[in-house]
Amino acid sequence: MRVLTWNVNGLSSTLQYYPWTEHKTYKHLLDTLNSDIICLQEIKCQRTKLPRDMALVPGYHAYFSFSKVKLGYSGVAVYIKDTFVQPQRTYEGITGILDTGSSFTYNLPTPAEKLDAEGRCIILDFGFLVLFNIYFPNDSEGTRLEFKMDYHVCVEQRVRDFLEMGKEVILVGDINAVHEEIDHCDPKQSIREHGIKNFKDLPQRSWLDQILVPNGPLIDMTRLYHPDRQKMFTCWNTRTNARPANFGTRIDYVLASRGLKSWFKYSDIQPEIMGSDHCPVYADFLDEMVDLLDKQPTTYESPLLSHHYPEFSNKQKKLSNYFSKSTGSSTPTLSVCTPSKRSADDEMSRSCGPKKQKSIQSFFNGNSNKKDDDVDKLIQHVEQKETTTKAWTSLFSAREVPRCKVHNEPCLERTVTKKGPNLGRIFYICSKPIGPKDGPAHQFNCNFFQWKTTK
Repeated sequence: MRVLTWNVNGLSSTLQYYPWTEHKTYKHLLDTLNSDIICLQEIKCQRTKLPRDMALVPGYHAYFSFSKVKLGYSGVAVYIKDTFVQPQRTYEGITGILDTGSSFTYNLPTPAEKLDAEGRCIILDFGFLVLFNIYFPNDSEGTRLEFKMDYHVCVEQRVRDFLEMGKEVILVGDINAVHEEIDHCDPKQSIREHGIKNFKDLPQRSWLDQILVPNGPLIDMTRLYHPDRQKMFTCWNTRTNARPANFGTRIDYVLASRGLKSWFKYSDIQPEIMGSDHCPVYADFLDEMVDLLDKQPTTYESPLLSHHYPEFSNKQKKLSNYFSKSTGSSTPTLSVCTPSKRSADDEMSRSCGPKKQKSIQSFFNGNSNKKDDDVDKLIQHVEQKETTTKAWTSLFSAREVPRCKVHNEPCLERTVTKKGPNLGRIFYICSKPIGPKDGPAHQFNCNFFQWKTTK
């Protein structure tokens, strides 16, 4: 039994990457990932524009949660092989407010409606096992720390609630938190940037440390099998081209409760798989664990299952409905309106009849000298206009892309997207990938920076 998690950063754009570009089908994508349960985050899709081939993938059951406040933002999905056990119950969101009859008690400063408005969580209940697929909030701009930490606290409450019910838990997803210094490409720089004394002083890092063993109930499976592995990163900054140098962070996890440890088999990352700024992480469990899942038939119909969406259950009109058979003929013909033969002939005669073209001489007098003078003036006017146009174009054309000082190579052009006085401004940076500061200078970014000007 394999469970895989992957922040795809836009599911529709994933097919543009190799090896899925050859087939460009979601079935080929899911088959390549080769897992029984595939949990995706940040699908960036909305219900009203969900493609049929994304919703109904042959061989899989798909469960979706979409953002309700920002269209095409966030969102999570779970694809389960149709030959695998299906959940007995599904829950949307982490607070329970979106599920009728939920017994979970929520009591935090951030309103539950707000926490669950962004399509960040799907919970699948298999009886013996409960699976959480979560895209945790980010706080890179420092404006949503309370929202982020309330979400973290609610996740922990919900996990412990299921554990107290006697169930086992697997939590997968993009947690947007780095656990240890070994999980960060430059931990000292991170400490300086955040103005903290210790690496785990950030609230999200402290929370993650408290929910993991030995402090908490969950086991970090990938680190369990690779306790000392360096540079085991799952996310890289694409704007600085940090992936070639493997200059990233580990923020994607498969966490499993202690009671499942006897069924652990293996876990690892898949950095060779492209298509996002993250890479997949998977965990294998012994097949005997599948026998413990609830396989009893149920009448429950999950509202998150795409097969139950009305827009995909209605019969589609066939193309043949737009054709009609001619009387006495077995060949279908397209019903269209055509003009009468008489009107068509009249129109043809009006549009295609011979017309005499005026010669260029008709625009000039009969005097040959006058004609020559006028032609010369016309040519001179055109040449002057072209010269003036080139001069103005040269004067106002954008500057050429500069070259960085160390490598003498053309720079990359970037735009400021962070809110502030420089929002929207364009700048240039070195085209080399970001790497360790003590690495070879000719291989990595030289920190060149220059604002773009229009003068």
